[in-house]
Amino acid sequence: MIKRTIYYLALCAVQLVFVGCAQYKLFSDGRSDYSIVVAKGAPESEQYAAAELQNWIEQVSGAKLPVVDVNSGTKGKRLIVGYNPLTTKLVPGATKPADRDDSFTWKNVGGDVVFWGGSKRGTLYSVYSFLEKELGCRWFSSKVSVAQKRSEWNFKKLYNHEEPGIIIRDNCVLDVRVNPVFSARMRNNFIRVPSREEGKTVEGSAEGYWGVHAMGYFISPKDYYATHPEYFSLIDGKRQSDYAQLCLSNPDVLKICIEKLKGVMRSQPDYLIYSMEQNDNFKYCTCDKCQALVDKYGGQSGIMVWFVNQVADAVKDEFPDKFVGTFAYQYTRHAPKDIKPRENVVIRLCSIECCLMHDYNDCESNTPFMQDMKDWAAIAPHLYIWDYVTDFCLYSLPVPNWKTLQSHIRDFRDSHAIGILEEGDYQTTTCEFREMRSYLLSKLMWNPEANVDSLIVDFSDGYYGAAGKKIREYLDVEDKYLCREGMHTGCFAYTSHSMYSPEFLREGFRVLEEAKAAVADNPELMARVEKEELGLCILQMERYPIDGMKNNADMLFKKIVEREGISKLTEFRNEITAEYYMNYFAKLRHNMENSPLMPATEAKTKGNGVAFVKYEGNFLSTKEMVSSGKITEKGIKPYFTIEEEKEKDHFGYVFDTWAKVDTEGIHQIELTTDDGAVLLIDGKEIISRDGTHGTEVASAFVNLAEGLHRVTLRYFEDYDGQELGVKVTDPDGNYGAIPEGNLFVPAE
Repeated sequence: MIKRTIYYLALCAVQLVFVGCAQYKLFSDGRSDYSIVVAKGAPESEQYAAAELQNWIEQVSGAKLPVVDVNSGTKGKRLIVGYNPLTTKLVPGATKPADRDDSFTWKNVGGDVVFWGGSKRGTLYSVYSFLEKELGCRWFSSKVSVAQKRSEWNFKKLYNHEEPGIIIRDNCVLDVRVNPVFSARMRNNFIRVPSREEGKTVEGSAEGYWGVHAMGYFISPKDYYATHPEYFSLIDGKRQSDYAQLCLSNPDVLKICIEKLKGVMRSQPDYLIYSMEQNDNFKYCTCDKCQALVDKYGGQSGIMVWFVNQVADAVKDEFPDKFVGTFAYQYTRHAPKDIKPRENVVIRLCSIECCLMHDYNDCESNTPFMQDMKDWAAIAPHLYIWDYVTDFCLYSLPVPNWKTLQSHIRDFRDSHAIGILEEGDYQTTTCEFREMRSYLLSKLMWNPEANVDSLIVDFSDGYYGAAGKKIREYLDVEDKYLCREGMHTGCFAYTSHSMYSPEFLREGFRVLEEAKAAVADNPELMARVEKEELGLCILQMERYPIDGMKNNADMLFKKIVEREGISKLTEFRNEITAEYYMNYFAKLRHNMENSPLMPATEAKTKGNGVAFVKYEGNFLSTKEMVSSGKITEKGIKPYFTIEEEKEKDHFGYVFDTWAKVDTEGIHQIELTTDDGAVLLIDGKEIISRDGTHGTEVASAFVNLAEGLHRVTLRYFEDYDGQELGVKVTDPDGNYGAIPEGNLFVPAE
């Protein structure tokens, strides 16, 4: 009797579950009874959203759902796209979002599912959100998308509402900027969304920012200097004829900028914000009138806001829904005093001086920026951030900012920024882990509270397949070796940065080698992993070429750039191309492989050290130093050093020692010098950087037999800074100064 009662109660419970929470089947075995419903005459972006929903459901299920008018379709078997009469009927409490509102909702009403948001983009984003969260679709790049195949998908209760953390989201990498389809999927609203007609976009569907450094565009020296030199910066009593700044106190400059900006706003009405920004240099005007305004308003930012406010006042009546944007950049980064930007002015604050690997409130390089951001947030009606997330000296160099992307975006949001431009490799496709960094930035600008670790796992497993776990291990290697205590890096790091140690490169290559092994049977995934070694190849060949050539880093570099069609590697140094590096690496290999063996010499020595002769006098080369300089001191030092000569000028040294080589083979000698120096080994000139110059680094390969070799180093300092350093990479890949115990004073 008890068992029968339990069975009866259980049966009732099951029946209640099915009655209270019915299950609906979207598709099964390649078939579906559903239609996609969109209103006739719906905004173009909503019609595109319906097409995307149809496309991706077909890729997931094999079922192609028909797209029908709002009055068609079977009740309980409809996917309703956009805010329309059917939406209001099914969801009585739903309100029509503003056209430009990117927030959205999707939910089911019985078997029907309704998607709605702002008509410019919100409804489209609701479709993408559903495809991601419910059907597992992923868009990792413009070329790599994933649609998880399913035989069946059912649902009971669906509801999701989202609002953007940042209103204007500009993921400024080439892959997003030139691909509207991928841009829309990443919810990047800086450029237009696509239309149903392939290759075209929807007018008015972007929150774009027209121009940058526009003052030089409106008034250029080429067009105006000959007739109106007074329009340009006065510096040291002379009006500048190059790409300097404008004289902002000149009323004609203001008049021209207003009229030209109005012309742009009339001819290009699709933008939301229009640039009235300083040129990209520090050559601001120092005339008396400009300086008086600078003094009055607390700095260069003060005169800039004063000027731009007048421009904003002049355009607001004709363009009441538009904004004038100006920089808080470099010399205008600090907020002004006793003046505030107008309501239709946007302040674009730039983080170009900041350290990428630390939080803004936890780094001596970043705390001034954090204060500036707080100061601007207090007075600017609209704050917009221009942020930098890669290395512009060499796009492919490792940048360990994985742990700060989120905290920086949160700080921007908390400072009430309406927009963020995240500048990456906008010119090329060589940034390390460019797809993953871009993916994270898109997700975090939309939701600054997203779980970064989960996003990295999601991306790395989806994009790199079986190598995903090793890719995450490599990120840990970057964190361990690059983010060491005392290390900082901005967006202009060179290969010479001390964080790029031999240990980092060896460990990085090791982990990525294991990552490649995990996908060895998949050429496409192998190529994706291999591409992430590009920066390591350059670093190893530049810093530690003996290691690099043993590792065939030069050959791997050539393979990657040829396969990927890579040419441009930096933002501003057009001569540093992939071809340049291939030629440079080929020359290094030739020199190493063709370096004749230099035999050791039997020698008499008298203890460890380096003999020296010091000279003083005005000379312009080491040869002139030896022939005409005055000898002021002779003695012995422990190494090749000029440390005690800091702040001195017009001196020089000849260093002489026997260096003991422990391992026969190719050695790379690296000489850092300011001013001139010449290095000889066994009487043969190995490196010559003679003459007056700033700090230069030169290197050469020598094939040295085990034993003693005579090393002579001639050096001189002319004026304005001095530096001397000698480092060696031995055949075993060890890099550093020659051990003092291996240096012996000549007996003669």
